[in-house]
Amino acid sequence: MKHFRALRTQLTPLALFGLVAATPAAAEETKSVTFTEDVAPIFFNNCVSCHRPNDAAPMSLLSYGEARPWAKSIRRAVTEREMPPWDADADHGVFSNDISLSDAEIATIQAWVDQGAPQGDPNKMPEPPQMAEAGSWKMGEEPDYVIELAPVEVPEGGPDLFITQVYAMEVPEGKWVRAVELLPGNTEVLHHVVTYFGPFGMSDDDDDSNAGVNKLVYLNEAAKRKTRMGEAPRFGGVWVAGSPPSKFPEGSGKTVEPKQMLSFNMHYHPSGNAGTDVSRVGLYFGEGELEKEITTAFAADPGMFIPAGAADHHEQAVYVFSQDSKVLSFLPHMHQRGKSMVYTIQRPDSDEKEILLSVPEYDYDWQNIYELAEPIAAPAGSVLTVDAWWDNSAENAANPDASIDVPWGDGTNNEMLVAFFDFVVDEGVKVKPVRTRDTVDTLLALHDPKEGYAISIDGMGFGQVWGLVLPEEENAEGNFYVTFSTLILDASIPKIERVGDDFVFTAEMITSAGGTRTPMGFIAKRNDDGVEGEIFFGQRISSSNVDTMRGKGRKFSGPSLANAMTEQASAGAGGR
Repeated sequence: MKHFRALRTQLTPLALFGLVAATPAAAEETKSVTFTEDVAPIFFNNCVSCHRPNDAAPMSLLSYGEARPWAKSIRRAVTEREMPPWDADADHGVFSNDISLSDAEIATIQAWVDQGAPQGDPNKMPEPPQMAEAGSWKMGEEPDYVIELAPVEVPEGGPDLFITQVYAMEVPEGKWVRAVELLPGNTEVLHHVVTYFGPFGMSDDDDDSNAGVNKLVYLNEAAKRKTRMGEAPRFGGVWVAGSPPSKFPEGSGKTVEPKQMLSFNMHYHPSGNAGTDVSRVGLYFGEGELEKEITTAFAADPGMFIPAGAADHHEQAVYVFSQDSKVLSFLPHMHQRGKSMVYTIQRPDSDEKEILLSVPEYDYDWQNIYELAEPIAAPAGSVLTVDAWWDNSAENAANPDASIDVPWGDGTNNEMLVAFFDFVVDEGVKVKPVRTRDTVDTLLALHDPKEGYAISIDGMGFGQVWGLVLPEEENAEGNFYVTFSTLILDASIPKIERVGDDFVFTAEMITSAGGTRTPMGFIAKRNDDGVEGEIFFGQRISSSNVDTMRGKGRKFSGPSLANAMTEQASAGAGGR
């Protein structure tokens, strides 16, 4: 795997060079390769958005004189793929923002260096691409709404800094955003920024889930409001060195409320020189009526648990589409132990699973968004499955501590499985309200019907149904599904205890703030009709305290999926 933090600490030209490499192909030895005719076009198309004066990269590649001293480092970086800011497997998916080099382009660069890196005819040098001036808005226009982020002081050395800044907008009704751009204040120390519409990663508990987050900054008083249950974060954009603004397809965008909360997850890397960053975020509003509202959804498993020393730990999360939709983009999110992630889809009319995105070497230091060249159909009832792997071993150079078990947590010393994706619905402007029972039944159908239960909880809203999977097999993993409209949380339950006839366990869920864990204790018992028991919000239950907790929770009950299917079949037969 690539570990940008370790490479960058060495401050080698090779490590800082930002080209993307594929499998090298043999260059034609008989062809003369020059900078002006062969190499400059490659650099201009793929590299100079970063590698130009006063921008994020350490050297410019706009001219032969600037590029020539780095020739051998460039060749090695391309050949060994040490610093590709593009991690998607080329065998799955076609992406409009793919900046990787083809085999032929890599071979051209290799041949140029092997032949002594000649300049060629200066008169044949192509014109450099037209780019916005470094330090100016790349959209080429002033934003409609600018947010100045708080100054961040970065020391010359020491560990990386992780800052979450939160802001509440003041905008009138009816506004929607067509593009988001971050204007970095100090590219020497600012590594990446992820923007969310809504709360994300806002825990302030340094003793638990927020481990590794240095600071939470509220930019205005309105940002300190309580978040609402089901208030899921929506992806706004990612900034890394050289990345373009996040522009949504024509006529589509993200809606904003008058008091819209924005969250900015920021990563800083000390560079050897102390510095201050004051970045700005620009929002560009659309004109007229919004044709399609872009929905950000995610598959997530807040119950994930990675054992100490595990070198290839696997977890899985799922999502169900309630309406005919088109998927637009993906954003995999794990932390420093993240190893790989794969998105697959199974449509209701097919037994085949299609891989939509495979990231075989996930790199937390380059959190790419993968924008599809053409939207992908996801008919109603389609199940998107996300498989993820982590390396919690001492062999992982990015691992902060291989000796500890790692749960879900919004801090970088803990881990996450959040697989974001954007989609639009085929009919109408935005997603319609969904009947949670339909979604829960589809999720439970992924398991043995006798082990899956659609449960209703006393005092919950009318029609609100959640899913519970209690395996027959001892020591097997269970599941708990929570749904709120387009929000689906798939929490694995790694530990289920038996106390007499009762199943006793705690499901880890996440709050609307997007990252903070909250426990939900269960005492459950099977009966002839299904399951019944008590649920304890915000409390953990185990065999050690179950007797003292009985009678203090909120009651729940529900049929098994197998019983529900039998009843439906009987009703159908009676109707005939």
